[in-house]
Amino acid sequence: MARPFDLVIIGLGAAGLTAARLAGKELGLRVAAVERSAVGGDCLWTGCVPSKSLIASARAIADARRAGEVGINIPSSEVDTSQVWRRLAQVRAEIATAETDAEHVRDWGVELFVGRATVTGPRRVVVSGDQGDTEIETRFILIATGSRPSMPTVPGLSEVPHVTNETIFGLEQPPESMTIIGAGPVGVETAQALQRLGIATTLIEAGPRVLANEEPELSDRLLTILREEGVTVKLGTAVTGAHVGDDDQIILETADGDLHAQHVMVAAGRSSDVVGLGLEKIGVVATSAGVSVDARSRTIVPNVYAVGDAAAGRPRLTSVATADAALAVRDMFLPGRSKATTLAPWCVFTEPELAHVGFTASEAAERFGDRAVQVHRLEVSRVTRARIDARRDGAIMLITARGRIVGGHILGPHAGEIINELALAIRFSLGLDEMAQVPHVYPTIASGLSQLVDEQRHNRFRRFRQIAKIGRITG
Repeated sequence: MARPFDLVIIGLGAAGLTAARLAGKELGLRVAAVERSAVGGDCLWTGCVPSKSLIASARAIADARRAGEVGINIPSSEVDTSQVWRRLAQVRAEIATAETDAEHVRDWGVELFVGRATVTGPRRVVVSGDQGDTEIETRFILIATGSRPSMPTVPGLSEVPHVTNETIFGLEQPPESMTIIGAGPVGVETAQALQRLGIATTLIEAGPRVLANEEPELSDRLLTILREEGVTVKLGTAVTGAHVGDDDQIILETADGDLHAQHVMVAAGRSSDVVGLGLEKIGVVATSAGVSVDARSRTIVPNVYAVGDAAAGRPRLTSVATADAALAVRDMFLPGRSKATTLAPWCVFTEPELAHVGFTASEAAERFGDRAVQVHRLEVSRVTRARIDARRDGAIMLITARGRIVGGHILGPHAGEIINELALAIRFSLGLDEMAQVPHVYPTIASGLSQLVDEQRHNRFRRFRQIAKIGRITG
């Protein structure tokens, strides 16, 4: 006989864990969660945590090498890449044990099933595990299965040894050299980090730019920094074939000739991991793009929801996934209705960081018209804290339309922290004058926002010089 629950969550990554805690611990509902592998999902095991741990090690060695800029002489800076690799595993284990292991989930009152989930009806899920099949009956189903790396359609690529973000950190030994296919956030972050750790890295991109979704002016500047640090970047280079050579090296075929690589990483985007859940049996179309949902994260079947990377058209960000999961639980069980946000800041964790929210300059011009849009810039090198810290690379860009801030882009130190302020400004339709009403802590990188806004205000003050001088006459 089917076991009744209020909610069945399929997938215990960031979104699934958020929903499990809210529905199980906070609302006291009968919740079941199905996970086929490790609790924690991509962000913990193969995404944010290990990749940012790698970046932290790379940043440390970069800081040591340029310590002379602030008057500190370090005789030698050596990298133990094997120790770096061991540290990645340690950090993952610490976070998993402290925050997201199976015992925590059970402590929330959630019944955890390990196995593969199949949706057999609008209110039924079958879990296939080591102990056979278990049928679960539920009021609501939440699909939170995340995504997996996409494999480009290149002849021979799937047959040659390669890694993705899901497998690179599982290597027993760090690579001696690396060729990365794809210059999106994962490819660019990994390329810089590996190069800094002494692992010769080549980055291949079929398109004309790295980080195609970023403000072109800033992504081009970051490209220059990558090349200055020694990353070999090949743009407009499509891989047309792959095979293993006589010397066991991997040969990537391109229109400009063959490229030889000891190790290859595929970073060509991600596909929703929703195919194979049986959703088509209830009329829900599931493709590599995800499951179509409405503004409340509902599928065509009203009691079946999809969030995070499982939902089509949503930003593939951990922050968005957790926010959408919380709203979905609220929508299922509490009065009142909310819509998932369409505004989401993000950050590429290179050094300097490149953060983005809202429209680019060209997107804003297309949306609001050229005459309504203004672009305000400030070089990071003009910010006092950047000079103090010897971190001068980058720029701050604010995009306004009809006086309201509609886009923010930062290439610079701590950009991922500062961009949240600009997200709030866009969310509440603030203009530069409203931002100027709250002074920023000085000296910080964020004070560059005040500096940029003040310059715009000073320009307006100049228009009133004659009015300010009237007092000389009137006394």
